Amino acid sequence: MRHFITAMRPKTLLASIIPPLTTFIYFLNTSPERPYLILCCCLISALCIQVATNFFNDVIDFKKGADNVRKGPTRVTASGLVKPETTIKWALLSIIIAIIASIPLILKGGVIYLILGVISIYLTYGYTGGPVPLAYKGLGELFVFLFFGLFSVIGSFYLFSETITLQTIALAIIYGCLTTTFICINNLRDRDEDQKVGKLTLATKMSPNQYKFLTIATIFTPYLILHYFKNFSYIYLTFLAIIPAIKLLKITLKSKNEELNEGLKFSGIHMVVFTVLFLISIHL
Repeated sequence: MRHFITAMRPKTLLASIIPPLTTFIYFLNTSPERPYLILCCCLISALCIQVATNFFNDVIDFKKGADNVRKGPTRVTASGLVKPETTIKWALLSIIIAIIASIPLILKGGVIYLILGVISIYLTYGYTGGPVPLAYKGLGELFVFLFFGLFSVIGSFYLFSETITLQTIALAIIYGCLTTTFICINNLRDRDEDQKVGKLTLATKMSPNQYKFLTIATIFTPYLILHYFKNFSYIYLTFLAIIPAIKLLKITLKSKNEELNEGLKFSGIHMVVFTVLFLISIHL
């Protein structure tokens, strides 16, 4: 069980839980409806898709030699703690649970949700495997932005309300940026080793300074987007989250290699603080 939890990468799972949960609470401020079943299904399916992706990533990076030298948290397959076949079974189990949880979403949302669900399930493997592995083609950041931002927020809000608003799109961009910060810090940390094994992440295709600028953009763009929520009188309380954001900025600019693991921690702290302040401000 300990190795199973380690392979899940629990510290990264905020990326799948917080966006739909925040979207739901935001929706409650605009409607008397309470679609709790849809929320639970959104959370379970998103969480299981991310967990399956992490399991496949653990195995595939091991097979490609990308985890031979680790600067980040332990990878259970590369370290020999778990056999590759076992990790793959965990991934398949996660996919099965995600499919079951997605059935009510597909029944309500229609064929477009079926198509998006099939694509999402394929990309649990296709993120690092298959003929066009996104993480090895410099497309990992785009995948995270689209899946954890646009699809997670807009997709769940439409299921709650059957509408899409400008503020929903703004919220999707905010969480697309906040979740992309995680992968940016991760890829910045692993840049040198990824280059050696031919893992062409966006970090390896850009200069360190260019990629740091992209990372910083993901940290601070959400504060620019808050303008679209100015109808909430207290929305600018959210700017208090700039405190952990500045700490994250310093880590991005000054830290190298294993030191960037602290950046992953503060990416989570920043997302949580931003979310709590955002929800308090729209509630007030």
